[in-house]
Amino acid sequence: MKNFVQRAIQKIDQLDTKQIVSIMQSQSRELEMLENVLESIEDGVILTDAKLTINYANSHCPNLIPMARRRSYEGFPLSKVIEDKHVLRYIVLSVYNRAEDLDNEFTFQRGNKVQTVAVTVFTYKMPEEKGLSSYVLMFSDVTEHNANEARMRRSENLASMTTMAAGVAHEIKNPLAAMGIHLQLLKKAFVRQEYLSMHEAQRYIDVLEEEITRLNSIVVDFLFAVRPLDTRLRLGSLCKTLQDVASFVEPELTENRVTLTCNVSTSLPKLEFDENLIKQVLLNLIKNAMNAMEQGGRLTLHARQDGNQVLISVQDTGIGMDDETMQKIFEPYFTSKATGTGLGLTVVYKIMKEHRGDITVESRLGEGSTFTLSFPVPKSERLSLSEPEKESLHET
Repeated sequence: MKNFVQRAIQKIDQLDTKQIVSIMQSQSRELEMLENVLESIEDGVILTDAKLTINYANSHCPNLIPMARRRSYEGFPLSKVIEDKHVLRYIVLSVYNRAEDLDNEFTFQRGNKVQTVAVTVFTYKMPEEKGLSSYVLMFSDVTEHNANEARMRRSENLASMTTMAAGVAHEIKNPLAAMGIHLQLLKKAFVRQEYLSMHEAQRYIDVLEEEITRLNSIVVDFLFAVRPLDTRLRLGSLCKTLQDVASFVEPELTENRVTLTCNVSTSLPKLEFDENLIKQVLLNLIKNAMNAMEQGGRLTLHARQDGNQVLISVQDTGIGMDDETMQKIFEPYFTSKATGTGLGLTVVYKIMKEHRGDITVESRLGEGSTFTLSFPVPKSERLSLSEPEKESLHET
């Protein structure tokens, strides 16, 4: 339809009145259909020109954000219509690409309830007007969505704590049993001899001290695993974080005869993540991969976009795992190593859930393992994504 109208404009001087009226009626019907579509959705939608003058606003907008009450908003500057200065500031900064570190969700009191609204700004380049852009502003009620996510996290946390509590109970049985046995032995020694020198009692005391230290370690690890994470999500580039981690681990990998390959797409969208926590996740996975390659091997970090997700894979050529081990590795206190708490991957799983993401694993015995982290692409980045560029390969 767009091409038809453009051709008609080019030949306007060759059209008679009847043909022009027909084209205008056709355009009017199409605009009416588009307006009906925009009215049928639950989100608020505002269309503006390059100067943020409103061209269209559907009827849901005033129910989502504070706006001046008018019969029509067409032709009014956005600054004269939106009454909440925080929302207006976020939109203006988004237009100038300066809202990366700002939260796009705003809360408003609606009677006895609090409503949370997510604001998203999309840019549209108009080919017929070089250098100018128009903007699509979307206002989405995410109150129920956020509440459902919070309930799901609480449910997952409760299930996780139940499993971990069972794990703690299992872990503390052995130290307590050892302490009980050596206390009994110490008591019998006193009964036999009525007096023990420090030297004679030392072996019992050493075991008791060792088991007390072990119990303390179990409790400290448990508290770390169940304590709420101080997650601070910020919109940013994950590429730099991957580069920092790769540079940090490269000397240790080299010392252990492991070759690191980074295969990262150059066109990854920005993500909302906590840099410190994600570094902890990557370092944990890389450390596990290195331990699985005692004779050396190859470790590959791979990052790419897959639809509305960004996938980061940590792939090794180590000893691999069987199906039974793969099903248990994220369970608290499960470990295949002689030393270790068995909480490392549990914490990794918890961090990924805090990022509304996930972690999966594929492995074969004798061939290696691949752990894949998936991150959701924020709504603000989805419509502005360009076609992924050719991936660049770097070896360190």
